[in-house]
Amino acid sequence: MRSKFIVFSALLLLLIFIFGSVSFVLLMRQIQHSKVRDDLLKIVEIERLKLESSVNGEIAIVLKMANSPLIIQYFTNPGHQELEKMALEEIAAYRLALAAKSVFWVNDTDKIFHTDDISPFMLDPADPENYWYPMTLYETDVYNFNINYNPDLNVTNLWINVPVFDSAHNPVGMVGTGINLSEFISVLYHSYSEAAHLYFFNTNGEITGARNIDLAAQKVSLDKELGPAGAEILAGIRRLGDGKEIYYEAKDGKEAVAFSAIPALKWYIAVVYYYRIGDYLKTGMTVLFVMMMVIILSGFVIFNLFVAGLLEPLRLLIKTVNQIKSEWDLSPRNETRQKNEIETLGELLDMTTTDQLTGIYNRRYMDGNLKIIIKTLSRTKAKLSLLMIDIDFFKNYNDTYGHDMGDKCLKATAETLAQCITREEDFVARYGGEEFAVVLPNTDEDGVRQVADKLLKKIRENNIPHENSGAADHVTISIGGTTGIVNYMHSASDYIKCADAALYESKHNGRNRYTFLSFRTAIEYLPQPQLSAGLADLFFAAHI
Repeated sequence: MRSKFIVFSALLLLLIFIFGSVSFVLLMRQIQHSKVRDDLLKIVEIERLKLESSVNGEIAIVLKMANSPLIIQYFTNPGHQELEKMALEEIAAYRLALAAKSVFWVNDTDKIFHTDDISPFMLDPADPENYWYPMTLYETDVYNFNINYNPDLNVTNLWINVPVFDSAHNPVGMVGTGINLSEFISVLYHSYSEAAHLYFFNTNGEITGARNIDLAAQKVSLDKELGPAGAEILAGIRRLGDGKEIYYEAKDGKEAVAFSAIPALKWYIAVVYYYRIGDYLKTGMTVLFVMMMVIILSGFVIFNLFVAGLLEPLRLLIKTVNQIKSEWDLSPRNETRQKNEIETLGELLDMTTTDQLTGIYNRRYMDGNLKIIIKTLSRTKAKLSLLMIDIDFFKNYNDTYGHDMGDKCLKATAETLAQCITREEDFVARYGGEEFAVVLPNTDEDGVRQVADKLLKKIRENNIPHENSGAADHVTISIGGTTGIVNYMHSASDYIKCADAALYESKHNGRNRYTFLSFRTAIEYLPQPQLSAGLADLFFAAHI
């Protein structure tokens, strides 16, 4: 029994652990997905603002430089030395204000390209590589961008080109600055500590910035690098508005993506996060879950130890009972399996309350239960009926057919009597030998008569042959019954004696019949010493 209980407890603990773990992982997955969504959208917004603010700051400085009256006069009069000196001093000041500390300018009169401390050189506008110059002067009103990759230096530059106009709004030259995007994005990535992957790309879907700078150098397409996720991003940029972010999760649930536009550069930023099972467990909730499972495990261990302590006396009792059964040879001959403690104890209790031959209750159960019934019914002054039953001429039956047939007759009679009792509170017991009793709480005289008539009829219908019976050619029974209003002074033996007196009358009058004797008038048939003192006093008072 103890081993089965331990196995059951272990299985129950295992089920709790499995169910709890699955529920915990699903809950943490939902929490993690919600957190990732918020984090990715925040990363997209922050990194976009970082890049936009940096580029917009540079643009503002270059625009201010292009609109400087001194620089405009210098571009209009390139041969004026004093004007050139003041203009160069102002350009140097703007250079210091720029993040890249770099500036270039071209006067459209002499077409000489100046930049920082590098020697100037003549610019050929007709050269296709210098397409940005005529585009800036003749096709741009405010500014434009020019992005190129220098394979020798392995850097990507963003050039901000601003045309310079005279008072008549005629282009007289251009100024600009360059931003080393590779260095800028590298700095950005150094400050970026998130687990998600960050990408910048242009309207053609070409990666312009990533942790792996080779992707930008080779202009790798985003869908080629990210697969279906990249294709989904490129399809989603058509739905983007300025300052709007889009978030979605892949259908397989393995990755999450957020992306947004960078209007200042006509670029886009995308953040991709790949889910890992470990991410669900790297939280304080995991510690709480583990602590909870440890507490449950400890509770199960303590509970099993407690139950084991409770079962120890039972185990010792069963051990003693089994030893007695072994020494007295009480074990059934056809026993094929070993019983556990509960089955053995149940068998022991069954032996104390059940008649081993007939299977119905025995006299010990009847005496004990009848006392409880009398105590209970006395509180409400309810009625109690009792039948005493005897198989007619049973000694002659044993002598004629043998004791084995006599046992079968007793079993058949007990089974028939038990089948006639249908209420849960009623019961049949073997009183001793061929004598039986039927206890009927809350039953009056008419009710007990109906039960008795039913018992007589069913026994007759069994038609068990009995050739040496003085009552009939088959087995019959004689019944004596009594009914009384229960009083706390009554005892079980009082009802048994009254019913037994009625049974005596049935036998005296020819057997195979039922005789009723009122419990109240039993005083007229029984001598005073045969009744309990309390009952005699009660009947005596009633008789007077």
